[in-house]
Amino acid sequence: MTSPEGRRDRAQPVRLELRRRDAGTLLGALAWVLGSLEIMRDRAAALDDADEVLRAFQTVAPRIERLIEELGTARERTMTRPDFEQQVEDAYTEVRHAFEQWIQITALDTLTTAVAQRLEAEGLSPDELGGLEIPGGESPADRPSTG
Repeated sequence: MTSPEGRRDRAQPVRLELRRRDAGTLLGALAWVLGSLEIMRDRAAALDDADEVLRAFQTVAPRIERLIEELGTARERTMTRPDFEQQVEDAYTEVRHAFEQWIQITALDTLTTAVAQRLEAEGLSPDELGGLEIPGGESPADRPSTG
């Protein structure tokens, strides 16, 4: 008989039954997280404490990659008709599009914050530069200082 300690160390699989569209959404969400981790890792080079960010990437990214691989394998095993696979692709594409929008929004916000910090460091105001406008109606001077 197996001891309770031995049972705890054994894999306890979770079984999912996903519709094709849900599988595509899950693949997209996992790809979003993985993409975010890669962006975080790439930007970590500019940070003073990049080690913590790199450790997080090295810990989490392989887990996400394994999940993507397992979902892809399950998808292949259950593939019956190519037209059903289009549902997976369509759902994945919707999530990918949302991720691309998120990247654009956060990139703009990052740039805006960097410009505001630079202006503040130089002792300048947006009015002195001809009223620099930030999408959303804020000027860099309206943003709280992060420094």
